[in-house]
Amino acid sequence: MALKKTTLLFEEDVYLKLKERAKREKASIGGLVREAVATFYGIKTKEDKFKALENLKSLNLAIDDPEKIEKEIIKGALNDTED
Repeated sequence: MALKKTTLLFEEDVYLKLKERAKREKASIGGLVREAVATFYGIKTKEDKFKALENLKSLNLAIDDPEKIEKEIIKGALNDTED
């Protein structure tokens, strides 16, 4: 995928936090910003969408009526005794 250049200005404290995080994650600040924008705005490549679909399919989840599933979730939450 071809990248396009842009310039972003950050307040110093935000820039320093990004720089620290980039170092911890062994990434670039640009990489962190691109990932954050893609996540926040839901911008994904077709490849990412297909991977997500394959991951969901591999879970072999039971499929049922959404209303029935919602009732089971609520029932489970109401019967939850952990505090």
